[in-house]
Amino acid sequence: MANPKAPPEQDSTAKPPEPKPTVCRRCGTPGPVGDDGFCDGCEKALEQACL
Repeated sequence: MANPKAPPEQDSTAKPPEPKPTVCRRCGTPGPVGDDGFCDGCEKALEQACL
């Protein structure tokens, strides 16, 4: 038989992991980066350099 006074599953003292601040791997500008770690400007510059 289940215990009706079972503690809740969520722990109120547990903290969610803080997201790491996103910084471009090339220029170091904080902000949104793509899957490869580069901001939009650097990603476009790298694509142009490969042409």
